[in-house]
Amino acid sequence: MSNLAIVTGAFKGGIGGGISRVLAQDGFKVLMLARNAQRLSKLEAELKSDGLDVESWSSDITDRQRIKSTVNGIQDKYGQIHVLVNNAGLMPFPASLQETDDKLWDDLVNTNLTGTFNMTKAVLPGMIDKKYGRIINISSVSARKTVGNFVAYAAAKGALHAFTTALANEVGVNGITVNCILPGFTETDTMHHIWGTVAEGAGMSEDELLKPFWAQIPLGRWIQPEEIGNAVAFLASDRAAVITGQILKVDGGYDNHD
Repeated sequence: MSNLAIVTGAFKGGIGGGISRVLAQDGFKVLMLARNAQRLSKLEAELKSDGLDVESWSSDITDRQRIKSTVNGIQDKYGQIHVLVNNAGLMPFPASLQETDDKLWDDLVNTNLTGTFNMTKAVLPGMIDKKYGRIINISSVSARKTVGNFVAYAAAKGALHAFTTALANEVGVNGITVNCILPGFTETDTMHHIWGTVAEGAGMSEDELLKPFWAQIPLGRWIQPEEIGNAVAFLASDRAAVITGQILKVDGGYDNHD
């Protein structure tokens, strides 16, 4: 059987969909997790129509007991989980800290940080037992090159960096690598919805609104979800066997200063 990879937050038109496609093209059997069963099934149908070995599992990374049950079900059915991609996340509309209500803060932390903890804790014992694993966390360049009106999002995503490096030090002795990818401006349905709505409120087109951002990016264009998937696939491969505890920016040069 092919090596098994789990991708959380997988749906058509998102980064998780691009990651799932590339991993499946690289020969992994990809189990795709998301809360929205309808969007998940659309992605599954698309990838299967292209002959890729994928399967959808509806679950919720913020529900600790449900995630434990999901992971147990996966292991009972398929055995070893080789790769975990913690991609599920919540991207808010821009808002100042004072405009960020308690529920939004809790939702951002629960999805972007605690959900990664829940998922990793459920999968890790099996990886430790087999002395092999690849854990890849998806953060955001916004956690490094921070801007106003995204304080809660940057804080939740930034915490993944410390989570990554600390866990890498903890589990390296078990043959497990842990790395973190920071996507830049990636063309997803969510990004178009957010920036399109903001642009409409400002009385301009989305292209006009984003023009200053493109000026800050050496490549000057959207990153495609599959390009994030390429970086994930490398870190999931044996070619990256000695790479761990790293924070990798995949952002077209947007944050080109360490």
